[in-house]
Order: sequence, then structure tokens, then C-alpha cells
Amino acid sequence: MKYKTFILRLEDRSGHLLEVSKIIYSHNANITRLSYNKVVDQHTVFLEVYADENDLIKLSEELKEKNYLLEHGSEEVDVLLTLQIIDIPGTVTNILEIFQKYDVNISYVNTQENDTSYQYCKIGLYAANSKLIQEVIDEISTFCEISSINYDTQDKIIDNTVFYHNFAQEMKRTLSLTQKETNIFLDNANKILQILEEKNENYFKTFNYIRKFASFTVNYKNENYNPRIGHKIISDKITVYLIEPPCGGNTYIIESNSQLLFIDSGFACFKDEMIRIFHELFPNFENMKKKLILTHGDMDHIGINDIFEEIYVSEKTFINFKREHEGKKNFREENQLHEPYIKLDRIISKYEPPELQKLRIIGNKTNDKEFEKIGEFSFNELNFEIYESNGGHLKGEIILVEKEKKIIFTGDILVNIEGFTPEQYEFNIIAPYLMGSVNTDSNKASACRKIILDKYADYLICPGHGEWIEK
Repeated sequence: MKYKTFILRLEDRSGHLLEVSKIIYSHNANITRLSYNKVVDQHTVFLEVYADENDLIKLSEELKEKNYLLEHGSEEVDVLLTLQIIDIPGTVTNILEIFQKYDVNISYVNTQENDTSYQYCKIGLYAANSKLIQEVIDEISTFCEISSINYDTQDKIIDNTVFYHNFAQEMKRTLSLTQKETNIFLDNANKILQILEEKNENYFKTFNYIRKFASFTVNYKNENYNPRIGHKIISDKITVYLIEPPCGGNTYIIESNSQLLFIDSGFACFKDEMIRIFHELFPNFENMKKKLILTHGDMDHIGINDIFEEIYVSEKTFINFKREHEGKKNFREENQLHEPYIKLDRIISKYEPPELQKLRIIGNKTNDKEFEKIGEFSFNELNFEIYESNGGHLKGEIILVEKEKKIIFTGDILVNIEGFTPEQYEFNIIAPYLMGSVNTDSNKASACRKIILDKYADYLICPGHGEWIEK
């Protein structure tokens, strides 16, 4: 049995979707998702179905035969393109030859030199259907920048398939995606749109938040990666370092006797930048013995995992990673509101789960209380008690408590919003918007957070995001 997403081109008439539904039923397929928004696209419907592979093949053939699939649409489309054309002989000729090749008519042209190496050319096009427009855009974009696309100069409600296409191509270029990754990206962006439109959110806002997420991971690469780095001397043998990236979770490093204990490890897409910082902090980094403890399984806390030989997790977090290796949904993806964001996160952050043979299970929670002690972990003179929470933020999350030195590492059960940098604040509003909430159960998460703030108020509190908190 498999899932398959169909993007269908339907007529704007009563009963057409019912006809498609009956066809799907006739092939023993079950509709697991349906998305339609007339404001975004009058004719396009996203359908996800679940069926036997052979039934899916036959279903695809019938939908194609009946001209219901997107590539067989027959709607007329008006579009205005703004092209950034290199100011050399022959470029405009090449573009006109593409229009002729696809039988696309020109309704408007405006271009002139502007004392630069480029001309900005506005071209109005009229085509029999959006497939032709898409093919034109695909071919032109191989040699010419398309800086904007506007639809229907007469402000009629028309098909917006080209908008989806342009957004997908933008993300493909920004993130250097394969076509397969681009298709997955577009499908899950549409799923987020479907969820948020129920809250009357504007679809431009939704796509702009996704665009912002992608831009953060690109714009802060290399020399633009500017984490806030601090340290605290706990004793003459122990120093704790905090690396706060502009986007993603905190990374803590405890140095003791030329050994390093990491607590969480940030986004995978910043691996090169973080390793450079590790070498700056610890000149003998490559030869130092190092271990990693993960507070929970979110991708902004576990991305840099392949440099460790021993990674300590709760049993539930181990199961989370095992599911990912098996191609199954992880704990976040079990939540339908979180699943599309997590799939985008995986693509944007270049995430790969840790190798299972490197994982060491600390213990497992067996009761329903807010916290249960599941084990202990010693690192030289530090002796941590490990508690697993009720999973309010994410199933399997743990906190580390060192009673003698009065230090607690909370993961995302507690974040210090007041301690955010401007970049961190801007980034940390993205996930709550696109997911609805970063918590699996906000009431449970709130109960755990209250216990930490009450019981450990006189500790050095090391949150999952934001600077540390101390009296």
C-alpha cells in the first residue's frame, strides 16, 4: 500500500469533484487529504490517496485519460512576466523563439536599455492552458532570470498554478534542491497552506514564512554565521560553553579534563560553521574525547551528530530515530498539524538521523507524572540525574539535573524568550506559526515548565533556546 498525491485540474461546475471521487473509489483507493482554495487557484485540487500500487497505477491512467491531471488542463491563462535579460544580441530572439515553439501569444511588451548590463522586459502572454506557461517558464529560466510573475491583468479570478511553480523553483534555487525534493517541498507547503487557511490566514503570508525559514538557513552561512557564544567557569576543572545560533537550538559544551560533553548540537546545515567554532574554542578538538546527549528529537537540536561515536538518548528518542531509518513517521509527524512542517524542516536543514549503532539508551519513563527519573550520567566530577518529561513538547524529551553544582539543562521544555537576540526572535516565530504550536500538548508542557521554574529557581538554568538564566 502506498500514498500518492495527485494535482488535478477540475472544471468549475457542480459535481465534477464527485465524479473524481467515484473514480478513486472504483480503484479501491482512499482519499486521505483534499485541498482546494478558490482564492489561490480556481481549478487546482490537491488530492492524496492511499491504495495498492497496482490500483494507483490504474487510477493514474484513468485520470490522465479523462484529462483530469494537471498537465492536461485546458483553461486559458493571461500572465505578465518581468524578465531580467542580459543586454547582448540574440537574447530577445531566443525568447521569442520559445514563445513560437509553445504557441504562446504575446499581448504586451515593454523593454528598453537602462545603462546597465541588463534590460528589464515586461511581456504579457496569453496561452491555452497553464501547462504551456509552465513549459515556457521552465525553458526561459535556463538562460534568463524571471524576476516576477503577475496573473490576469484584468483582475479576474484565474488559475494560479504558475504561482506554485514559481515558488517551487525559487526554493529549488535557494536551497539547491533536486527535482524530487522540490516536489516534496511544494506538496508540504500546500499542506501547511491548507491548515492555515482554516484560521483565515493569507496564503502570501504562509509562503513568506516558509520563504523566511529557507532564507535564514542560507543567509547565515559562512562568514554570516554569527552565534552568541558565552562560557561559565563552574570549577577549576569544569567550564560550560553556550553557543546560541541565529536560528536553531542551543548547543552546550562541557569541558573537563580535556574531554567534551555536548548537550544538543544545532542544525545540520550549519555543520561546517559549527565545527569551525569548535576548533576555535578547543584547538585540539579533533583529538579530544567527546560525547553527545540529546534532550529531544527535534531537528534543530540533533543535526550535527555524525562527529560523535556515542550519543545518549531516552528510549523513546531512540525509537523516534529508528522510525526515521525505517522510513516511518517520527513522533512529530504523527501530529497531522506538525507533519508538513517537519518534512520541510528535513529538506531545508539537510537533516539526517544519527546512526543507530551510535545511540546509547539512558532509560525509559513508565508513569504519567510530569517527570520521572530514568537514569544517571556521570562526566568526571559532574553527576547528572536524568528525568524524562510527560512529552508536552515532544515525546522522549529529557532534562539533566546536577544537584551539587546546581545546573539544569532543560531542552525545549523551557526557552528564554526574553533572552533572544533579534535574529533568534525573528526565527523562533516561524515554527509556531507554521505548526500551530511547537508543543505536542501545551498544557503538559506548561506544567513541566512551571515545575522547573519553581523547583530549580536557584540553579543555572540552561534552556533550549535563548541565553542561560541565573539568579
